[in-house]
Amino acid sequence: MVRVEWDAELAVLRASLAACVAGTGGAVVIRGPVGVGKTELLRSLAREAAAAGVAYVGATGSHAEQAIPMGAMTQIFAGLNLPDEEAGRVQRLLEAGALTSILHDSGDESIAQVVVPVLHGLTSIMLAVAERAPLLIGVDDAHFVDAASLQCLRYLVRRIDRARVLVVFNDTTTVRPTWPMIWAELLSQPHRQLIRLNMLSPVGVAAVLRAEAIDLEDNTPATLYEATGGSPLLLMALIEEIRVAQARRRAGHPEMSIPGPGHAFGQAVLNCLVRSDPSLLPLVRAVAVLDEAMPVAFLAELLDWTTSAAAWAVDAATEAGLVTNGRLRHRRSREVVLDLMGPQERAALHARVAELLDRAGATPVRVARHWVAARRPMPPGSVPVLLKAAEQALAENDTGLALDCLRLADRENADPGSRVGIEGLLVRAKWRLDPVFAARHVDSLLDASRAGKLSGEDSLALVAPLEWYGRPAEAEAVLAQVEASAGAEGHHLAVPLHNARMALAYWYPGVVEPVKDGSVASSARPATTANMKTLAAGIVQTVYTCGYTDEAVADAKTLLQSCRLEDHTLYPILIALETLIFADCLDAAASWCDRLLGEARRRSAPTWLAVLFGLRAMVSHRQGELTEAERHARAGLLQIPPRGLGVLIGIPLSVLIMTATRAGENEQALSHLNMAVPDAMFQTTIGLHYRRARGHYYLTCGSHEAAIEDFEACGDLMRRWGPDLPGLVPWRTDLAEARLAGGFSAGTLAADQIDRLGTQNARTRGITLRVLAASSELSSRPPVLREAVELLQASGDQLELADALAELSNAQHALGEFSRARVIGRQAKQLASQVMVTVPEQYRPPAETAPAVAPVADDLAIFELSEAECRVASLAAQGCTNRQIARKLFITVSTVEQHLTRVYRKLQINSRSDLPTSLLSWVGDPT
Repeated sequence: MVRVEWDAELAVLRASLAACVAGTGGAVVIRGPVGVGKTELLRSLAREAAAAGVAYVGATGSHAEQAIPMGAMTQIFAGLNLPDEEAGRVQRLLEAGALTSILHDSGDESIAQVVVPVLHGLTSIMLAVAERAPLLIGVDDAHFVDAASLQCLRYLVRRIDRARVLVVFNDTTTVRPTWPMIWAELLSQPHRQLIRLNMLSPVGVAAVLRAEAIDLEDNTPATLYEATGGSPLLLMALIEEIRVAQARRRAGHPEMSIPGPGHAFGQAVLNCLVRSDPSLLPLVRAVAVLDEAMPVAFLAELLDWTTSAAAWAVDAATEAGLVTNGRLRHRRSREVVLDLMGPQERAALHARVAELLDRAGATPVRVARHWVAARRPMPPGSVPVLLKAAEQALAENDTGLALDCLRLADRENADPGSRVGIEGLLVRAKWRLDPVFAARHVDSLLDASRAGKLSGEDSLALVAPLEWYGRPAEAEAVLAQVEASAGAEGHHLAVPLHNARMALAYWYPGVVEPVKDGSVASSARPATTANMKTLAAGIVQTVYTCGYTDEAVADAKTLLQSCRLEDHTLYPILIALETLIFADCLDAAASWCDRLLGEARRRSAPTWLAVLFGLRAMVSHRQGELTEAERHARAGLLQIPPRGLGVLIGIPLSVLIMTATRAGENEQALSHLNMAVPDAMFQTTIGLHYRRARGHYYLTCGSHEAAIEDFEACGDLMRRWGPDLPGLVPWRTDLAEARLAGGFSAGTLAADQIDRLGTQNARTRGITLRVLAASSELSSRPPVLREAVELLQASGDQLELADALAELSNAQHALGEFSRARVIGRQAKQLASQVMVTVPEQYRPPAETAPAVAPVADDLAIFELSEAECRVASLAAQGCTNRQIARKLFITVSTVEQHLTRVYRKLQINSRSDLPTSLLSWVGDPT
């Protein structure tokens, strides 16, 4: 690989070669880091020399052969085609020189005086060869050449200014000079040239890639530059691997990442290390084990070197393209270096790093990371460090490291207090991955609590997992024990105890009654939202006392705005989200669910994701988006095994049952109903959603009595538990629909439900009015249904809106209003088609028995509308929501509302269901 950037260097070498041919010899030293391309440059010169009739002989130094005297000279003379007599003389001189060098080697570089005859004899032979033909001598990796050979070459270089000999030395800057005095004299010769080769620049990398015609796919030259530091050796290895990866994909083999250093890159890294200074290997080993930038002084202490030696090694590794900013450039480089160490050596180095970091006052998590990797007994007093490290790792979303720290601490002889801390942190860490894994630790802590070995606060922390597992009686027993044994902690525990009781009452209203007098709550409610559990308890109390009021919604939004997703805030967040959902604040609930899902993804917490996906599915279902609801529910069940969700399994399951039922996929709904659920789930409000979903499945299958039984069970439980809020489960309208479908009277169920609705429940009120109309006289249905349409239009639930429009169409048709029935029916069909794959028969317009839509001219009032008002009104007549109209016309929702207000006034109508059918002709027939 000859680089564009080598033009100047080649020009110098060619000039020196030309001078050699002309009779003026000299020496050229090519210096640069390992892998920069010195060898390739020398080979290029050798090829040009051969073409010019210049003889080439070469030698390559080796660290392993550096102790063999005359090794390099033996290689050089082996390349010369000498007559037998002359070859014999050379062999005797080499043996004598080697023997003399060994006998007189005292570490002094000035041993040439005792081997002058050998040096003179060998030089004379080479000069004689050069008289017959110009001679190019190339010495690669000259920094590893033995001292005797180097002295011979120095002797030769002094005498070639008038000879046809050119000597080229390749010297690596990432190796300390073994014979600095010899090199100093070589570099001081008047007829020598020095060429410095540097790593490729980003522009140079791009030029090589163009020359290699490599398809980078999703990568850039900058990516490869960062991975290699501009090292041609590493770059060509990456290029080779990219080509191999592309060939494997073309052959149908699994895809490899790009750049994804593998075998070729690993070999290139090893090549760099083997051809560099021996000190680089222990240095990069230390850097690989540390895996973080550390001061040179720390590295010197770790390796037991001087600071200057460590600094030189760091600079050399950086110059070689292996290290940048104190870390190995690429993860594969680190893997290669670590693989060079045996398990014991690596463990010892990790332990040494841990000791030094601890001594230097590093954070517990940095120290513990290396103790975990060392996997060996720790010094006394290390358990507190591991516990702090585990807490820090959880805060940094490194659950794996937290568990490693805790497992290591668990093997130590910890005191009882530390043992409790270990178990508590194991619950937190394992809970994020799958609550099933945390169960035995919860049981261990529960035993400690019963034995009085836990503080009141630690005991209260067990209530939430016990609720999750479906063990409310044990949770209640914990509350009773803490309350009875509070003693000196009484005042301190009053608020946490109240919060835990309210949370248990929220999830298991039949087990514990909430505090309704407000005395504890009012003193517990903070001036700020710092205490999220207290605020959540206040929301529960508000809901139990007054329902889903504006205050409850405002507190839920405040909690979500002030709360970060954590292990201890998950339940308060769920309470706040459910408050928004059951108050029909679906847009806000969807927005918060999406934000929290993003945070849970970033923090790699499958359990959090599973629960939040379940609530997001509930929101989508209540917005009439069946496909999205199913997608979110299935995503929730994929995060952790269903058993890990405990009683919360009912949230995604109920949504899946409802969506399958509404889509007419009864077999699919039955498969969801056949999934095992905890018995304790039916003691929770989650069980109400499950019973309701099962009741709708029975209703769709025509099992009216079974459906009535489930809906009545919901009603009985809600009345017994309190509060009986339709926003949670509208069991009265469900029961009314089941009774009407079975041929029974619905009585006053729907009317009773209206009286219980809160100010926020626009969607539930719309559904209730639709069912109320179904149980009313035919002539009184249209006004009720129009009000239902308006409410559902504002709520955003398109499927329930389609239901209401279909009912209105049927009522208008039965009353002989055929044109209106036809238009409204088409609106219902269009809305249903937007959220359902197959539109059921109930959404199809009634058969036409009256004249078709009148022309525009027949509705003279329409001519009073502006063009913009006509566009908005015509889309509204088709059943488009205000948001859909805004998107289609590229205007704001507020502008749509203003246009519709003027349309209603000009046409003297009250709602969009009264819009003239002739408006459809402005946009064409919407069939």
